[in-house]
Amino acid sequence: MFVKFGKLFCLAAFFAVFFLVSCAKNNESVTAALSMEQLYAENGQPVSVRQLEAEDFSVYLKYPTIIYASSESTAYSLLSDVVRSIPKKVGDRVAQDELILSFSAENQQLQQALLSHENALAAFNRSNALFKNNDISRQEFETVKMRYEAAKATLRAANDMVYVKAPIGGTITQINVRPTENVRPGAPLFTVSGQAGFEARFYVGVDEIDRIAAGARVFIDSNTAASKTEGRITQVSLIMDSQKQAFPVTAFFDAKDDRRLISGMGLDIAVETYRNEKALVLSRSELLSTEKGYSAFISEGNIARQVAVQVGQERGLVLEIKSGLHEGDMLICDGLQRLSTGTNLNTVPATIASAGSFAGSTAQGR
Repeated sequence: MFVKFGKLFCLAAFFAVFFLVSCAKNNESVTAALSMEQLYAENGQPVSVRQLEAEDFSVYLKYPTIIYASSESTAYSLLSDVVRSIPKKVGDRVAQDELILSFSAENQQLQQALLSHENALAAFNRSNALFKNNDISRQEFETVKMRYEAAKATLRAANDMVYVKAPIGGTITQINVRPTENVRPGAPLFTVSGQAGFEARFYVGVDEIDRIAAGARVFIDSNTAASKTEGRITQVSLIMDSQKQAFPVTAFFDAKDDRRLISGMGLDIAVETYRNEKALVLSRSELLSTEKGYSAFISEGNIARQVAVQVGQERGLVLEIKSGLHEGDMLICDGLQRLSTGTNLNTVPATIASAGSFAGSTAQGR
């Protein structure tokens, strides 16, 4: 009996101590909350502000696409032979008619063309001398001259078959063969993409086609604004593609000097569907949502004033403000959660305003 009484006494003492400690902690919390409220009442609610300035604001729709050089040409083999040399490589810039690939110089067609040209040239030189001395008629001379011109054209064509040149100036984007490879007539040899720029074709759904217009700006999507490549929408089809059930749209990028772009590359593009060059833009964290819509707080002589705002277009976490705020207003951008119209303000850096607001909210909650 005595043992049971001792256990009960110890348990009661433990709970008494625990209660006293809890009361002390609660008193400390209440005191801290009161001290914080007194501090805010004396010095003002800590907030950070920024002056509103008009800025360029755009809204985009993104689409996957493949870009192609707007001018592109592929050279094909015109004979059956072995590739001897390819002095160029993919990525090289080449001029029109620059040598890209050669077959054997001993090619039979080329040798026959050379022999025919030599004979025709010799006959032309003889006829020319005779014609100047009036030893042959003009008709005979013109016949020999015509044969010489035909032989010259045949030699030129044979040379072009053996020594394959760039059909246009630009960048070599593909080489389909390698040295020592045996190719047949009609085989693709290489592709040169011109320097006039790139085209992209993508497909837009029925619910978005009304937002796409010819002449709109379009960007090759990139992580950094500095590296964005800008283009324009050049064609918006009004006829739906029956297979894709979407409308084809074409964009052009005048990016001939952009070495990062390669014909056939897959990437994402962003089409500008809305632009306001002098917009007031706020992040969602700078707005309060009310039953009547959105509102914001501005600072007027270190006094808070709540204003209703009308939002326009949205892009991610930022919104365009159509009315309610004006350029030059001092927007309270941090610490606005505990404000009301007429609250005294203490302007501090953003991190301090956030910490003060959080501390005050936590103390109040306790």
